Amino acid sequence: MRKIGAALAGMAAMLGAAISAPASAQIFFYPPEHEGQPVTGAEPGLFVPAMTDGQPPEVRANLVWNLRSSLNVAALNCQFWPSALSVDNYNAILTHHADELNAAYEGLKSYFRRTVGRRWQATMDEYTTTMYQSYVRVGSQRSFCHAAAETARDALSRPKGQLYMTAQNRMRQMRNSLVSYADATMPYHQPVPVPPLLRLDERCWRSTNYNTRRC
Repeated sequence: MRKIGAALAGMAAMLGAAISAPASAQIFFYPPEHEGQPVTGAEPGLFVPAMTDGQPPEVRANLVWNLRSSLNVAALNCQFWPSALSVDNYNAILTHHADELNAAYEGLKSYFRRTVGRRWQATMDEYTTTMYQSYVRVGSQRSFCHAAAETARDALSRPKGQLYMTAQNRMRQMRNSLVSYADATMPYHQPVPVPPLLRLDERCWRSTNYNTRRC
């Protein structure tokens, strides 16, 4: 039993070395390439749900509101990564681009009033709820949070009234970041290495001591 206990202690030490990680604030991640071409907001498959029969001002409003929705999701789900500043940047964007965000919301209201009629509010609520949910992907959290951090910094660098330019230039990146999770330095199919199990045959023992040189 003493032999088995010593072997288990050695195994625990090896596993402890293998799974030790930096402090939570020190996340090192080399993301895959998620950049894409600028968009207008009318591209098929870009948004879930899709806006059908939107007029140009409504399409632009939907584009800006999707940007806001994605960064709102990031503020809620990326707090495990403090250096991304997801909450601080999101709140700053709400303040800095308040007028443009309000105009985008009014644009969405106009679209649903025009296309739905009296039930516009309930339909719009369902639409925006699905919009928010489309940015929640468990398997791509780090990729999404990295893209959101870059997008938020871009948005804060824009003068008031130009948030739509960030949306045009970054929304393809935000959508692409929802596809994959793995670090770009590691193939997606590569398994995480696991330390080999210790040998327990007689060759590995000297009396009751485990002989690490032999095994």
